[in-house]
Amino acid sequence: MNQAEVQAFFTAYAAAFVRQDSAALAAAWAFPALISGPGANLACDEAVFRRNVDALFGFYDRQGVADARATVTGVETFAPGVVLSHTHYAMLAGDGGTIAAWDTQYLLRDRGQGLRAFAAVSDGEVAAWAARGTPLGGRA
Repeated sequence: MNQAEVQAFFTAYAAAFVRQDSAALAAAWAFPALISGPGANLACDEAVFRRNVDALFGFYDRQGVADARATVTGVETFAPGVVLSHTHYAMLAGDGGTIAAWDTQYLLRDRGQGLRAFAAVSDGEVAAWAARGTPLGGRA
């Protein structure tokens, strides 16, 4: 898989966040999945993943996020059908201004049914929101 294919995956993924489409987001993952952050790891099945995503929708709404962009900045092949994606996110206000931006690394696999993420490192997102004074998991 090449960078253009991975970019198409993340363009659709960001669009699903903007639509607040938890079904489309869950369909982009292979479960069980691992989301690793600086304070904890979250091993999740689809139900746990959807609860997390639904909480993110509310958080993003409270921050004024109106649009999201995901730009793949690099792809490394680990094994046949397995890549590490370096993805840069920008959460945008209605006027197009950047509210927060960060990099996330994902492990993706294609088993013949399209790309699916199975692990992510969320340190960049956690740090970006904390730097803004609106930490993930907070009530702000």
